[in-house]
Amino acid sequence: MSFDRIDRRRFFLLAAAPLLAAQKAAVPHAREALLQLNGYAVNAETPIELLTEYLTPNELFFVRSHWIPRTPDPKRWRLTIDGEVDRSLHFTLSELKKLPRTEVTCVLQCAGNGRGLYSPPLPGVQWRFGAAGNARWTGVRVRDVLDRAGLKGSAKHLHAFGSDVPPDKVPPFHRSIEIEKILADGILAFSMNGEPLPVAHGAPLRLIVPGWAGDHWMKWLVRLSPQVEPQKGFYMETAYRYPLAPGAAGVTFKPEEMSPVTELFVKSNITTAPQRAQAGHAQEIRGFAFSGAPDIAKVEISDDDGATWQDTILDHRHDPYAWRLWSYRWTPARPGVARLCARATDSRGNIQPREAVWNQSGYLHNGWHFVDVEVTS
Repeated sequence: MSFDRIDRRRFFLLAAAPLLAAQKAAVPHAREALLQLNGYAVNAETPIELLTEYLTPNELFFVRSHWIPRTPDPKRWRLTIDGEVDRSLHFTLSELKKLPRTEVTCVLQCAGNGRGLYSPPLPGVQWRFGAAGNARWTGVRVRDVLDRAGLKGSAKHLHAFGSDVPPDKVPPFHRSIEIEKILADGILAFSMNGEPLPVAHGAPLRLIVPGWAGDHWMKWLVRLSPQVEPQKGFYMETAYRYPLAPGAAGVTFKPEEMSPVTELFVKSNITTAPQRAQAGHAQEIRGFAFSGAPDIAKVEISDDDGATWQDTILDHRHDPYAWRLWSYRWTPARPGVARLCARATDSRGNIQPREAVWNQSGYLHNGWHFVDVEVTS
């Protein structure tokens, strides 16, 4: 039995769960759309063939949870600002909404998206293609909030804390971000695609870090604390780290031989391609591409294993750090199995590699996406 068949059977949605149930209540078919990879806490990805829109609908957006969350009571919730500031502050949601609003459209991708594609296999949630989505996030700038607290020049890192509490003896999910990045791009979002932020995606408030992997996008945010030093603990010093000089498949590294995962790698995926096609008859091939660079410069497609490439047509929508949809009118030349693949080049000139670099945690997979099409005469 092929890996793909095992994978489809294993990953199909098995049962309802609290966070997905909340989405289902709002949108009737949400439960049937997501592929649930485990039970509690909920981790569910979007089928790749449904990622065809510029804005991924909230009900189709992947869900990532480390453990069963303890979501805040909206009536009692406060955002605390402390640390390297002149004065500690506490904001209610209504108070935050009175500040100048901002909006950003950008990709959210789990750092482990594609982990299930690595060989040799790795432990962890076996994401394939669907732990990524593109959304319009509305909220307030982190810079504006920190300015009101009087951010000190000594602050070099922003520590972020959510309301979820780990099981006994499990380390808390505490993270920090370089202050330059968060002041330049960070927002505190209370709206997603024009709707109130769903509980599954961090309501009442989520930290948005455009261009960086999802481990920085703290959900159920309750506290921001600028500090001189970066955050300590398992999720900074051991987890979410990438080798400084990656080695061969199967090679492991010590934490000090790695650095924290930050920017997303350039990548593209094929979302729309026929299973069967007729030689000489044109077919529409579509997909998306994104990068931690602000934009995608081009996406190419090949049907001869990368020997030759053809430029695709890029969609006109391309907000900074958002994905670019692309399309290509492909005409299969001859009967047989045609293998299509796509590669992207970002605005900094980074080119998507044929093979993703294997790393011991299965992060940032960005190898070429291959799709086989049976071509008849």
